[in-house]
This record gives sequence, structure tokens and C-alpha cells, in this order.
Amino acid sequence: MDSNVDEMQLATAELAIAPNALPRATSTQASPLPSLELQQPVPIEVEDPFAVISNNKPSFKYKYPQAAPTPDGEDDTVWNKVYTAADSRMYNKHHKNANESRKYRESGETRVLAIKMLAENKEKYAQAVAAAKASGIPLSAIRSTPKISTPTAGPKKKEIKKEMSSSSRDGTPGGDGIPMSISEKIKSEGRARKALPNPPSSNQGTPAPSTGPKQGTPSAAAKQGTPSSGARINSPAPEKASPVPPLKTPKPAKKGTATTVKKQHAKKAKSDAEKAGTTISKSSSQPSSQMNNTTSDSESNDGGEYCICRGPDDHRMMVYCDGGCEDWYHCSCVGIDEDDAKELLDRFICPKCHKEGELFTTWKRMCRCNNVPTIQCRKAARVAMEPPSKYCSDECAELFWRFVVSRVRTDDAPSLGGALNFKEVGQLLKEAPTAEAFHKLGQKPRLQVKEGADPNRPVGLDYLNEDEKKQIEEIQENKKRLEERIKVHQNQQKLLIMVNDRSKIAAKEPNLEVKDICGFDNRLAMNEEEFDEWFNSEEGKLAFATAKLGPRTEQTKSIGACVPYPGQVVPTPPKVSVALDNICLKPKRRCKHQNWLAIHGTDFVNMQQILKQEMKKLTEAEEEIIEDAELREATKEYYAENETIQLF
Repeated sequence: MDSNVDEMQLATAELAIAPNALPRATSTQASPLPSLELQQPVPIEVEDPFAVISNNKPSFKYKYPQAAPTPDGEDDTVWNKVYTAADSRMYNKHHKNANESRKYRESGETRVLAIKMLAENKEKYAQAVAAAKASGIPLSAIRSTPKISTPTAGPKKKEIKKEMSSSSRDGTPGGDGIPMSISEKIKSEGRARKALPNPPSSNQGTPAPSTGPKQGTPSAAAKQGTPSSGARINSPAPEKASPVPPLKTPKPAKKGTATTVKKQHAKKAKSDAEKAGTTISKSSSQPSSQMNNTTSDSESNDGGEYCICRGPDDHRMMVYCDGGCEDWYHCSCVGIDEDDAKELLDRFICPKCHKEGELFTTWKRMCRCNNVPTIQCRKAARVAMEPPSKYCSDECAELFWRFVVSRVRTDDAPSLGGALNFKEVGQLLKEAPTAEAFHKLGQKPRLQVKEGADPNRPVGLDYLNEDEKKQIEEIQENKKRLEERIKVHQNQQKLLIMVNDRSKIAAKEPNLEVKDICGFDNRLAMNEEEFDEWFNSEEGKLAFATAKLGPRTEQTKSIGACVPYPGQVVPTPPKVSVALDNICLKPKRRCKHQNWLAIHGTDFVNMQQILKQEMKKLTEAEEEIIEDAELREATKEYYAENETIQLF
């Protein structure tokens, strides 16, 4: 009997201490103990994290397009994570510069690093599997067991022995998170422990107390049902089972031995089992130094920079640019409402990729009820259905027409430019039974183009009377004169450019006493008639043909020259080189031609704008005359059958 008790105590101690690799302690005093069948932990194998589920699947979307294609024999999801982690390393290595990390993605260096990281992860996993086979312990148990740090020979705090506590929490396995001294634990283990109504789950095979730290609950990854962080085994003690006498522990060893293990504080960890109403064991607050062998940088944050703010992915809603930059943007940074992005956004083009008329953000057509003040629906209309609809739902269609009916007047008074009554609405619907006819209500009647006629030629030109024809001829003559004047001012702009270029060349002449000369040429002072005469001369033709202005010739010196009044003394101009002929050589700040370049340039531009506005008015007057002639012909039959009384 004594041998059976010793074996039972030895087995109990092994189960309580083995998970933490503590030295085995045997009891010196034996007590009667009934035989008890111990529940062993069920081995749970861990799925291969590198199992190939899909390889280069067409519908798979990589975070970075440069990650494609997935190497042969690798899973798309695993490769995408490893490639993202490799890009994160490149990003952090180069001072968190997104442009540098993009450059290494394009050059292929990130892909080489990702392949190397993947091989390292596989090697670590193979070593973990080999260690599990050699020890005979399931891989899941090895990966879920926290690593106990070996005590060093350095200074150690003295353990304070406390007197026996009368608190009821000492009899509860795990207590309430308050550490106990060695004496308290020994004394507390001498009492029979009451079974809890809802015993906590644990990774142990028996609910007997353990002198080592408790096994931790599954990590955050297990909340989603992933067994990578270690499977959890719940082994609650039966409520009506007879209490098992605790194993008596020898007195605490001397300082420096590994038998004394300080109990850690405990904290609660939420999981899916807790949400379902299942009580789980508390996890130790001591951090586990043994990491998952297959855990790599692919599980960490990529540390990338996104959007125009160059911020991280901070869980705000983001939109993807379809313009080619392959970047994501926060809706709040680009001025897009999140609800509109979900319902109405068709294609987003970021400000960097935007091209006027080519690449721009497009939106889906909004529901027609958006115009109803009491509804203001901001969902997409069902334009793709057969037949197309302007409403997002049948409910919105009914609400819209109820709103339209509410705007119709119920009295019989005639409308004087305001809301219509039911009788008038009925007459309109009778005259325009289709949507196309309803849209044409209020438009000017048009004549159809005759067969064989030019479709771009206005139909009203065939119905002009004599007065209207004369008006059209006068307008066309005025338009020709305006076009000629506009052409003159455009040529004067070209002359201004040539004068400025010639003055810059003249300023480099070595014989000049003044370095900063005025450079004005009196050919800029010519009016439109004088300029037209000079433009048609040999000097002007040569200048505009070569885009290079030369000196004044004897033939054109009289054009634009000042005529002296009788008795006025005209000074003789000094003799200069050909490059300086007809150029003002006075200092720029002491000359009367100050800012001549800006003044003449602004004058030529303003004159062209004024002439173009006059041209626009003449064009509108011409179109109005032609439209009146067409309208007169189109309504000829109507006025023949109806009397029109002129009241003013």
C-alpha cells in the first residue's frame, strides 16, 4: 500500500512540475490515498504553416504588384506576407523612406531578400518539428510551453516569510493574483481544497496545485481559431469528485537553488470561449521568452507610408488609386466622404495621377431622391438594370413621385408662372405622353435639315428676308476687320520679342559706355496703320521671315517718325554700329521708356481680348438673326390658325 501511495505521489508531482522543467521532489511522509485515474493531455498536431493552398491564383491580390509571381511550390498568402515583411525591412533599413523601398521593389532586391527569409523560416520550422519528434512531445505542446529563465548567481531578494493567512482565497487554486510566501503555500496545501462550481480550464492534466507558473492561455491569434499559438486543453475537475490530498512539499531549500519559484501575478485573457460563456484559466503575467519558431516578420506591421499625408495604415478607411501609382489614400485626406466612397465611388484617381480630360475620379449616378429635401438619398441609382432606373430602389421611386404630387396645387386657379394644378399637369401629360416629348416642352421649334444639305449649315439661312440678309452681310464685314486687327496685334507681339532679343545683343557691345541700356526701339510706337505699312515693306518681311530684327533702312525711316513743328531744332543722332542702330542707349533708370517691355506686352494682350469680345457679340447677333428666321418659318402654320393680340 505504501508503494502504491509513493507511486501516486510521484506521478502527481511529475504532472504538476513537468511542464515547467522543475526538479522532481518526492514526499518523505506517505499518507493513504485511493487510486485515481489521471486524465492525460490529448496531443494536438499543428497544421503546416507552409502548406500550399494556392499558387499564382489569378484572382489573388498581392499587397505589392512586384511580389508576383509566387515562387513555385509556395503558397500565395505565405509568400505575400513574407514579401511584405521583406519590404518592411528595406523600408526601416533606409531610414523609413518609401521612395527607397519602392526602388528596391522595382530592382528585385526585395524579392531576393523575401526568398532568403522564407528559407530561414522553413529551416526554423523543420528544427522545431525534429525537436518535437526527438522528445516525443507534440509540437503544439512545445510551442505553447513558456520558457523558464535560469536563475543567475547574482544578488537575490530575500523571501519574506508570512504568517498563516485566514483569508479564504488561500484555498483557491491560483488565488486572486496576490503572491504568497513559501510558508503560506506549504500551510495552505495542508488543507483540503474545495471544488469550484465553475473550475477554471488549464493545460494541466489534473487540477492539482502546481508550484510552478501556470500555462498561459492562447494568444490573440487563437481568438480567431488559429492553433498556431498552441492548442488549449480544458481539463476541469468534476464537481462531486472526492478531494485529492495535496502532495507535501519539502521545506524551502537554501538561497540560490532552483526549487523556489515565485508565484506570478495573474490576469484574465479574453477569448472566444469566454464570449461563449465558458470559463477559461488565467494566464500568467510573466512574458514568455520562447517565441514561435515559425513566427517571422511577416506577422508584424509593414511600417509603410501611404496617402498624401505619408502616414501609416491606422485603420481609417482608405481608397486605392487606379491611376498607376499603386498607393492607398485616407478618405479624410483626399476629401471623400466614407459613405460616398462605399456607395458612389466608381474609380478613384489621386491628385498625382490626375490628368485633365484623361484620368480623373468618376462617380456612380446618384439616386434621384437626393433632390428631395426630406429624403436626400445618397445611394447609387440602378442604371445597370433592365430597364435602367434613376432610383436606388422601388421605395425611393415611390417616395419621389409622392413628393412630386405633394407639390401640385389642388385649386383650379390658372398658373401665372408658379406651381401647376392637377388639371394643367394632366394637359401636359396628354400633349407629351413620352419622356422625350416631355423634355422638349418649352423648347424652340426646329426645322429638319433638307436631304442632301450640309448638316453644319444653319437651316435659317434659307428663310432670311432682305433686311436680315443686309444685317448678316454687315456683321460678316465687321468680323473680317476685327480678325485683321487681331492679327496685327499678334504680329506686334512677335515684334516685341524680336526687339527684346536685339536689345540683349546690343548690351554686349564692347564700345558701350553704359552697361544697363534702355534698349527701346521706336518701331514699337507705331499704330496699327503704320505697323501694317512697315509689315508689308522689305524690312518687315525679312524680319518676320528670319525672326530676327535688323536696323532701320532708308525706305522705312519715315514710317512712324515724328514730324517737327516749324522752327524746331532736330538733333543729329550719333553714329553707331549697325547692332546699335535705332536703339535707345541711355541708362535704363534715367530714360523715359521705363518698363517699355511690360507696358507694350500688356497693351497688345488687352487689345486682343477687347477685339475678341466684340467678335463674340457680332457672332451672337448673327446667330440670333438666323434663329429668328428659322423660328418664324417653323411657327408659320401655328400663327396662321391662331390669332395673336398684341397688348403693348
